[in-house]
Amino acid sequence: ACLGLTDDGHPLLLRLPSPDVSHVLVAGMTGSGKTELMRSLLMSLAATNRQSKLQLALIDPKARGFSPLANLPHVLGRPANDVQSAVVMLERLVNEMDRRDKAQVSSPRIIIAVDEVVDHLMMGGKSVEMMLARIAQRGREAGLHLILGAQKPSSTILGANLKANLPVRLVGRVGSVDDARVATGVSGSGAEKLRGQGDFLAVSNGDVTHFQAAHIP
Repeated sequence: ACLGLTDDGHPLLLRLPSPDVSHVLVAGMTGSGKTELMRSLLMSLAATNRQSKLQLALIDPKARGFSPLANLPHVLGRPANDVQSAVVMLERLVNEMDRRDKAQVSSPRIIIAVDEVVDHLMMGGKSVEMMLARIAQRGREAGLHLILGAQKPSSTILGANLKANLPVRLVGRVGSVDDARVATGVSGSGAEKLRGQGDFLAVSNGDVTHFQAAHIP
């Protein structure tokens, strides 16, 4: 996926199957461009991969962030816009992961994108947290990858197991130094000073890269 442009004008690319990527956390307060970045990331994947190689499972409580993508041929069923439909979708995906483990297959890749994941965790409780944590821990080898969007991704809400398995963080503007540390996983990132509107930091293996996120109107 193409995330945007770095400060030197080069495209910033993300390869989800890489062992040091696998799953991605996208964080940022309202106005940071978090949902737009997630949408552009998914469009980039769909534009460069055939349906037979890549499928998208979309969970979108606001029913707005991913609605422009709903008719892509890559999308599995209808986007889940409430907790009940999200639980059903996650159960299917966990079952598919188990089936793939037994069959030792990992294709097609399935990207599970959850916008406002904190809302789902608070309303869906432990069952949603456990299913997301299982996918985060075991999903890569079965070809399942999480892209989770959150305004304040604290370990208290996300759960330690889930957050520990999100090695790549894409962080937009946050409200405070503490929020920046929690979102990026590193100290002194400066995420609280970002301008918003797609001004982001990519954090991977302790390295921080500043970039302007791509935007699809």
